[in-house]
Amino acid sequence: MSHHLYKKAMEYDLEEIQLLAKAAQTAPPPVAQALLGIIKEEAQDAEFWNTLYSCCDECYKPPCPDDPDGIRPPGKYYPYQKKPEQDKKE
Repeated sequence: MSHHLYKKAMEYDLEEIQLLAKAAQTAPPPVAQALLGIIKEEAQDAEFWNTLYSCCDECYKPPCPDDPDGIRPPGKYYPYQKKPEQDKKE
């Protein structure tokens, strides 16, 4: 899926949120409460599409390019190591 389709999906979700919010403003409390639940779900969907879209950008770099897993900071940084001179045991 191309990155512009991710953006389009996110825009659809945001548009739905806007329409649901307008409806919730004038709805009776039980209906408004239900609409708020739907808005929450749509916001989570929009967050998902936003994450995918941001990862497809040409400028995106993995957080830790030196690490094959991309989860550790570069260099020899082991925060749970008891002594600084102690090597990491794998």
